[in-house]
Amino acid sequence: MNELLQFAEQIIESSDGIVEWHGEQRGFEALLSGEVQKGLGLPDSLVRISEPGQGEGISGDSETLTMGYGTELLDRFIPMALSMGCAAAVTMPSGASPKKTALDVGSRFAFTNSAYREKATHKSTLDYWLWSLEVTADADERRQLQYHTCISRHQVHCPALSEPISAQAAQWNPLNLKPSEVSPDELDRLFVTACHRTLGALEEGLSEFKTTISRHHLRDMERIETYFLDLREEMADEIERRKLTGSDLEVRREKMAQLSREKAAKISALKDKYRLRISLRPLTLLLARLPVIRCEVLVKRRKKERRISVIYNLLSKDFDPMACEACGRETYSLGFCDDALHLLCPACLASFTHQKTCPRCRGQKPPHTMQRVYKELGIQKGA
Repeated sequence: MNELLQFAEQIIESSDGIVEWHGEQRGFEALLSGEVQKGLGLPDSLVRISEPGQGEGISGDSETLTMGYGTELLDRFIPMALSMGCAAAVTMPSGASPKKTALDVGSRFAFTNSAYREKATHKSTLDYWLWSLEVTADADERRQLQYHTCISRHQVHCPALSEPISAQAAQWNPLNLKPSEVSPDELDRLFVTACHRTLGALEEGLSEFKTTISRHHLRDMERIETYFLDLREEMADEIERRKLTGSDLEVRREKMAQLSREKAAKISALKDKYRLRISLRPLTLLLARLPVIRCEVLVKRRKKERRISVIYNLLSKDFDPMACEACGRETYSLGFCDDALHLLCPACLASFTHQKTCPRCRGQKPPHTMQRVYKELGIQKGA
């Protein structure tokens, strides 16, 4: 089931609309309320909304619309979500400036293979997006978890901010966000980053669930093994007891071979039954515009230099981590390659040191689509 289709379903049903999913859940029929019909600018209240590639145009009595990243339909749903309460925007008042000692970049960041010099600092603001996401894990049982994942506009995961933003946002001033301030492409990238970090944190949240599933799988495997072993032993005993020969023996042997095929089929079906499938659904989105201090830093490695900006957040009273430019992971240990001075996390820096070439220079980039997120994390997407 497409995450964006679920997002559209939530908005339609929260406005007293009706949604009926197609069999393969790649789209649905919807009877829109007057409010949603007007917000989407549609001539009719009965529509079909589907994934890209499922067809667009007029089908039967309803119009078929495509819901995907970069589509016009998504661009219309986002401001509607903001106005309906599925999403909101607030701004935090600026507080007192921190002491100069708090802005010591070297006390928080390690520049592992380079020299650096702090150049300047200045006050600013930065947008942080707090996504509330529901993760569903399916096997022979189902488990649902909710995560609150905070992503800065720089596509950096800031877990330390999720709780204070949630706790204090109601006291801050509403922010009248203009559509021109956030492009659909940028929101797509932020959403993919939020999903990537959320799904990456599943191991701990699902450890007990996965243990239970593994126990059930082993139990059923043992039952199948015992069942077919008993049948084979019964047939072997019959052959020995009756001293079967000729065609009778061939019949029993064929039945034993058939049992082996049936056992393999049942084990294969069992493997599919217990395969862990993950789906993710956005619930709410909160944009918090927070006061920050930008610290400009000049990095030097060998004969090259690069200027970077690190962020000191006045809510967390700490520096935001930096994102590795090869894999996207957050880090406070900053390494840099030789040629382009790409910022690398310890794992990617180790790869650079071992292979003598920078992974980012070789073309490796953080995942930018949900398909790549699922593939990188080795997760099978749920239906």
